[in-house]
Amino acid sequence: MLAPFVGVLVHDHWSACQRYSCWHAFCNAHHLRELTAIAERSPNQPWATDMIALLCQANALVGEVQAQGLKALPTSDVEGLRTRYDTILIEAEAEAEAEAGNPPRSRRPGICGRVKQSPACNLIRRLRKHRNEVLRFLTDLHVPFDNNQAERDLRMPKLKQKASGCFRSEAGGGAFAIIRSYLLTRRKQSDDLFNSLVLTFQGQPPIPQLE
Repeated sequence: MLAPFVGVLVHDHWSACQRYSCWHAFCNAHHLRELTAIAERSPNQPWATDMIALLCQANALVGEVQAQGLKALPTSDVEGLRTRYDTILIEAEAEAEAEAGNPPRSRRPGICGRVKQSPACNLIRRLRKHRNEVLRFLTDLHVPFDNNQAERDLRMPKLKQKASGCFRSEAGGGAFAIIRSYLLTRRKQSDDLFNSLVLTFQGQPPIPQLE
């Protein structure tokens, strides 16, 4: 289904998603959870708290710009946030070299394959390697800060699958998907769901705006 997709795919670093040739953005809600865990387990790593503050501030700034009806953040703000982002990661890597909890583990003699690293070390590497994807919400205001909305939209089908195991027919599953998709779209566009259902059963279903 994603093979022909040409927009921005927001996900949580899952390698299966990264193989698609579309643009990518990484869910910062996942980053915040990982950073919070590191900050709570390792108080000697202040970089995690600094990164949490940076991401939250950047998200708030984007919200203010969108509320003003602007289409982009000022270039100076974007560059300033990127510089702070890089500085925090430099400090995190310095802590790693100082063996503050993030030192990269070396391969032991006779052991093949990738060396398992600490969660903090892995997160630092991902944030460094994929900076553009992590901060894409700064340069494209259509890109959300996280993919929580998508996960909420998928929760009901997952609960349906969990409760009954599966749909009894492909037609039933298709009907469920159409109804859920229609109602969720109407809700996101702040329309009255009850009125939409009444008009639908009267043979005059309101058509959501698709652009």
